[in-house]
Amino acid sequence: MKKGISIVIPTYNGGRIFVECLKKIKEQKYAGEIQLIVIDSGSNDGTSNLAEDAGAIVKRIDNREFNHAKTRNSSLAWVKYDNVVFTVQDAIPCSLTWLSDLEHSINQYNVVAVYTDQIPHDNATLYARFENRCIRNFRGQKPVLQSLDSPESFQKMPYHEAYKTIALDNVCAIYRTKSLMSFPFPEVDFAEDMAWSFAKLLKGRKILYQPSITVRHSHNRTPYYGFRRQIINSYWCARIMNRIAHDFSSLSPTDLMFLTSNVRKMGGSLRTDLLKMGDNTAINRQQGLRVIEKIVERYSWINRARWFLMDQLPNIRKHVSSEYEMLREQTCQNIVQTLELIKTDANAEIAEELIEALEHIIANLLGRIYGEVYASNIIRDNASRKLSSFIRHYMQGI
Repeated sequence: MKKGISIVIPTYNGGRIFVECLKKIKEQKYAGEIQLIVIDSGSNDGTSNLAEDAGAIVKRIDNREFNHAKTRNSSLAWVKYDNVVFTVQDAIPCSLTWLSDLEHSINQYNVVAVYTDQIPHDNATLYARFENRCIRNFRGQKPVLQSLDSPESFQKMPYHEAYKTIALDNVCAIYRTKSLMSFPFPEVDFAEDMAWSFAKLLKGRKILYQPSITVRHSHNRTPYYGFRRQIINSYWCARIMNRIAHDFSSLSPTDLMFLTSNVRKMGGSLRTDLLKMGDNTAINRQQGLRVIEKIVERYSWINRARWFLMDQLPNIRKHVSSEYEMLREQTCQNIVQTLELIKTDANAEIAEELIEALEHIIANLLGRIYGEVYASNIIRDNASRKLSSFIRHYMQGI
């Protein structure tokens, strides 16, 4: 391989932020050769033309062909330099030495990959900023050299330590091209970076988290998207790691529906309290929690009928397990505590922003629980047809 850096960016309707991404790449103070490869999934806003104008090799694919692992692996056919950077269309380098710093880090530490810190975009919502802060706090602000002694030592680690040990993030990461060509991303539908990292670490290789290198990246997504993403994240992390954060295998779809009903009532009460913060006549007319409505819309008609009865007549389920009751209490406490944390940390006082954040909090917590219930049964090879049918509607399009 020639000395230099190839940059690979999957795109779809990148818009103005992709223009900024291309601009920052062009401005890099990098002494070596740069190659830009863009794989576009059927954009109709001129994204591929923008990439070509920037000098990129552009590979156009149908939107239905996109796969996180396969699409990135296909780009290796055009890579010509010894290091390759995978990033995304809405990640903006924060420094003109971004590429030089990535190359220096992968060489200095003799690792197979390096990934970076992320800070939110200027237009990030209240919840997007909170989510970004949680990720940064979890990863820390000091370089971490990740390695594994053995599969047995990995299984003995507490879950979150194990998760952190094999983390890798294709929002912005540099790889040794030969390592990727000899072992491409495993063909999973999600978390291809983590799956690759885990496999490499088990072979004795090392990966570096380098927070001194940053890109600007965040998403103002809908709460419902967050709900579905949490389910998929729980599922694929369980498949890759062969373990789960919490064993919820005893819970059924009926338990999940009942929990959703309980959370709806509790969230509605919090929403009412937020509306008392000032003159909010405009949002007063928006009744209920929209994300709960979207979740329930995907139930089968029989389950929607059951949910309606649970929601309107909660006493019909007088007997619930102690495990369920503990989960319900913890979930409600987490919602209250997270909302208060966002209010305090951001000094937030605008009811509309806080209500939107509340929707996100509820969506992500419920999504994690739905996902953990499914993942727990997958790991135990005990996922019933009823549970699989209940969950599968949410596991598409992420």
